[in-house]
Amino acid sequence: MIIIVALPVIIFLWIFLWSITKTLENLTDKILDNQDKQYKLLEEIKSKLNDKLE
Repeated sequence: MIIIVALPVIIFLWIFLWSITKTLENLTDKILDNQDKQYKLLEEIKSKLNDKLE
């Protein structure tokens, strides 16, 4: 009887944790992409500033 009750709970928790994991992966990808864009922009600004100083 306990197995019949516990199995759906375990399946629900597994799906719930998988969903959270996928969401965190997507957020991490977006954050890393934005950091990469910011880094490239800073490099471009740095390059332009160095050109003006020379």
